[in-house]
Amino acid sequence: MLRSSFGWSAETTTRRKEERTMRCPYCGDRRTEVLKTVYRGHNSYRHRRCLYCGSRFSTQERPVRWSRVERKWPGPRPLRKGWGNRRTPALRGKCEVETCGVEFKLAGIRRHVDHIVPARLIRRLTAGNPDLRENLQCICGTCHGYKLQADHKLCLADKLGYLEILRTHHFDLGRVERALALYGL
Repeated sequence: MLRSSFGWSAETTTRRKEERTMRCPYCGDRRTEVLKTVYRGHNSYRHRRCLYCGSRFSTQERPVRWSRVERKWPGPRPLRKGWGNRRTPALRGKCEVETCGVEFKLAGIRRHVDHIVPARLIRRLTAGNPDLRENLQCICGTCHGYKLQADHKLCLADKLGYLEILRTHHFDLGRVERALALYGL
């Protein structure tokens, strides 16, 4: 077994590299290759190709604060023209998750306006405008981390996993079902 000057075996570094590979958003396979990487600020944009189905896709990678969230998200960065005007009506004084209810007036608590059905999924399915008021909710950073986990499940076509995560963390499932029906999911 070959060892590098750092004392790691070639097999170990290869295995670590395989664990960090990105899933293909079309077939779900983990065997992908990076074709091109562009670094801008704290983000890195990678153009990838799935070795199983041959599909090409892009990822925007950035540091994420929540420990149990996948760190890479498939898809190009969306255009956000006019987002501020649609975001403002969704802002609330406290977290909209039933059991959380954190007051945003407390020091250090930020408000996150979140899409109930992920905007990247709506854009991928060309199902309409993801920024409708019925699809927006105002939640705290902790609840937003749980919601990102659920969004990842839904984007991988695991609707039951999506609903299970939201049920576990006491999101308003009636509102979630209405938003899913709005986009035909």
